[in-house]
Amino acid sequence: MKNNIYFCIASDELGREIAWQWKDQKKQFFKTWIPVEDDIEIIDEVTPDNKALVIAEIMHEIQPELRDIRLQRNKQAKERRNAKTK
Repeated sequence: MKNNIYFCIASDELGREIAWQWKDQKKQFFKTWIPVEDDIEIIDEVTPDNKALVIAEIMHEIQPELRDIRLQRNKQAKERRNAKTK
């Protein structure tokens, strides 16, 4: 039996909570992983149009975290490049 980790978002568009999870349950723990919309799996039953709305809400909500990950990745890459030139 799989013990998947799932999340809930209080959807403003649908006016209810929607359960979702990452398709790849391992990647979500990688510090440098930057997910895209295709990585999101909606667990609750919703129409295709509503699914797109909820995925957009999720991506909007996680943008600050993704920005931090990008900044950290860029910083690490810059440090690696600087270390090679010394």
